[in-house]
Amino acid sequence: MTKSEIFNKIKATLVESLDVDPETITESTNIVDDLQADSISIMEFTLALEDEFGIEISDEDAEHILTIGQVSDYISQKIA
Repeated sequence: MTKSEIFNKIKATLVESLDVDPETITESTNIVDDLQADSISIMEFTLALEDEFGIEISDEDAEHILTIGQVSDYISQKIA
């Protein structure tokens, strides 16, 4: 899976989970600052990503992932 395909899946999952405008999402989008996601929204997004990609994201790892680009990099490493 290419990085672009991963990004597009993350973007679709984010739009569905947080009900945000897909046009506002870039790799530098900060999940908390730019999208105003609270802890429950972040947990729902994380669970949706785990389902979408068939991976497990630890709470510790999730705490350090701040931007969509970091999410994409993390998932790329997990599925490689």
